[in-house]
Amino acid sequence: MTKKTLKTSEILNIYNVLNSAKYTKMDDADKIKAWKICRKLKPIATKFDEDSKDAAEKMKPADNFDEKFQKAQEYERLTNEHKPTIDIMTTAEYDEFIKTLKAYNKTVGDAVKEFAEKEVKIEFEPLTEEAFGKMISSNEWTMAQVTTLGDFICE
Repeated sequence: MTKKTLKTSEILNIYNVLNSAKYTKMDDADKIKAWKICRKLKPIATKFDEDSKDAAEKMKPADNFDEKFQKAQEYERLTNEHKPTIDIMTTAEYDEFIKTLKAYNKTVGDAVKEFAEKEVKIEFEPLTEEAFGKMISSNEWTMAQVTTLGDFICE
């Protein structure tokens, strides 16, 4: 067994890559090891996702925020297509919403930063380099994804 201490944000990255991984070229015993690692990471990733969504919902600046957000998206779409936008919102309204959106995103980011930086201890049985090589062969990953996983799940 291996024990590692990681930030929640690192666990989230590892979980996202591992959860979408294919195990087709791996031996059955290694598939089970990989699945067990993923299973240990899932509650942490799920909790972070739930906490982030909760923070985003509770910190919305106004009751009509979602409606204004949709209007701003439509405004941007029409602007990109060089079509009139006055029926959606004025340029001043759009600019004001963008300021509100930036402040909102910063507030939510600050709130979830504490969750993301929290260190968590994980204990699991690591994969051998050979098993990890077979996992890599089963997937079309970027080097960043390979490095993210390899630094964590290999012996």
